[in-house]
Amino acid sequence: MTIFSISMSTQRTLCIIGVVSAMAVVLTSTIVTPAFAIKNFFNCMTDRANEHGKLTLDDVHTCLHKEYGVYRNIPYDVFTGGSGTY
Repeated sequence: MTIFSISMSTQRTLCIIGVVSAMAVVLTSTIVTPAFAIKNFFNCMTDRANEHGKLTLDDVHTCLHKEYGVYRNIPYDVFTGGSGTY
């Protein structure tokens, strides 16, 4: 008996396990990454508010740019209402 003489049902089972595993990796990477970005955004806002006892709109804009603008190359002016261009 060689490695390649696996029964058809065993091959089918291994194929299903492989496809399900691949789908799990893709779904996890698309769901978990945005969740970490949201968590980091809220942590940033909490840290800013704890620094000086209040949360200002500029603090929110800074955290937005820090967590989302850097990855998409969006200028800081877009978050503050300026005339930044993409």
